[in-house]
Amino acid sequence: MRLLLKLSALMVVLCCATLSHAQPAAYPNKTITVISPFALGGTSDFAGRLVTMKLAETLGWRIVLEAKPGANGQIGTDYVAKSAPDGYTLVLGPSSTHAINPALFKNLPYDLQRDFVGITMLGATANIIAVNPVTPANNLRELIAYAKANPGKLAFSSPGAGTSVHLTGEVLKDMAGIDLLHVPYKGSGPSMAAVLGGEVQVLVENISAAVPNVKAGRLRPIAVTSLKRQPALPDVPTMDEAGLPGFEMLAWFSLFAPAATPKDIVQRLNTEVNKVLNMPEIREQMQSRALDPRPMTLEQFSTVWKRDMDKYAAIVKKAKITIE
Repeated sequence: MRLLLKLSALMVVLCCATLSHAQPAAYPNKTITVISPFALGGTSDFAGRLVTMKLAETLGWRIVLEAKPGANGQIGTDYVAKSAPDGYTLVLGPSSTHAINPALFKNLPYDLQRDFVGITMLGATANIIAVNPVTPANNLRELIAYAKANPGKLAFSSPGAGTSVHLTGEVLKDMAGIDLLHVPYKGSGPSMAAVLGGEVQVLVENISAAVPNVKAGRLRPIAVTSLKRQPALPDVPTMDEAGLPGFEMLAWFSLFAPAATPKDIVQRLNTEVNKVLNMPEIREQMQSRALDPRPMTLEQFSTVWKRDMDKYAAIVKKAKITIE
């Protein structure tokens, strides 16, 4: 009898040990790597670093942000597409890589909607239309009138062909019925310098990049491209208010995981990131950079993502934009 009891007890211990080993380890139990597909220092990097540092602080998670720039964001994005779908390799996906690139590049090494799942949007920022102060236009109506009276004589700069900023200029041309020459530069700095120096008359740029020069009087603001005014420049009207009803062009910054990542991990990430985005101190820091926090459910973000992919595809096709 004693032997039978001992054997029974041993079997119970073995069964419990087996069940224990069968249970999946709690997530996360190792370092999470968040890939930035662009060089560190931009708005996407700022938003990603702010959120991930707060996650690491409040939850005790180990998170590192790593840059893998190149090929219009394709290198870092492809790296994550081919990473293990276990929640430990994520990518910062701005609208340029995850909504615009599919319309610009026909041979991407991945399929965004097949290979990725959206976690949530971190934030969105408006662009701004501004002019060199010597340009004879004080508002949008005057800018449109001047462009129509001088076809082909006005040019707008952007930090690169195919960016959301470039597409904003193309939408302006289309909705206003004006002819503006697009002059792409390699980044915001050269684009800004071209307008400040009078090489180009019109600036289309991310609002956060333009605010210092607007406040210093070196740029004359025309309008912002959101449907509501921006706290950083509360006196500057929206394009909708200024004369182009319904005009809205935003750049957004989001977090993505490989598509086969378990749903419970994706949901956990969504919940925790959204908590961070709702923290007053995080919202204040983001808004100081003209970045509007945008926590969303998985379903809400999926809808916005698909909508914007379709929207940008239509803009690229209509404007006949090609990237060599």
